[in-house]
Amino acid sequence: MKHPDTHHLWARAKRYMADPDLEPHHLGWSFALGLAIAMNPLLGLHTGLVVASCALFRKLHRPLTLLGAFINNPWTMVPIATVSTLVGNILLGRGLGIDLSGVDWSSIGWHSFSTREGFHLMAEMLRPILVPYLLGGFVLSLLAIPVGYFLMLRLAHHLRGPKPAPQP
Repeated sequence: MKHPDTHHLWARAKRYMADPDLEPHHLGWSFALGLAIAMNPLLGLHTGLVVASCALFRKLHRPLTLLGAFINNPWTMVPIATVSTLVGNILLGRGLGIDLSGVDWSSIGWHSFSTREGFHLMAEMLRPILVPYLLGGFVLSLLAIPVGYFLMLRLAHHLRGPKPAPQP
């Protein structure tokens, strides 16, 4: 049995996406851009990228773009980063193996970001996984655009139902 709030939220979302004043392709592009931002490997910039994109492209639906971007959240961040690194490794010809033996996660802290020496030491330690992570993340970000667009476009058309037949 669905929770009443979940049912109400889904009903509102369906009504919204079926609104004839909203073009399905605008909904598709809004979600696609948000999903691409979610896959972007530059952590900490997601919300700013959504705000800047919505200011730059007036036809974007802000809540739908945020929804796509917030697919990357504290619960999904590690799986997304792992897939990004694996994709980057494959593209670099390194296969599926990721060697994390040289990474001392406990040594990463405020010192790693607040001093030049700390940042340099952290960068050197993360070098084996940083390039694959960035490459894979940017590739996934690009691939998210058509996937997000066509998924949302299909959903918007589905929720609107079949078009009425033209009258003779």
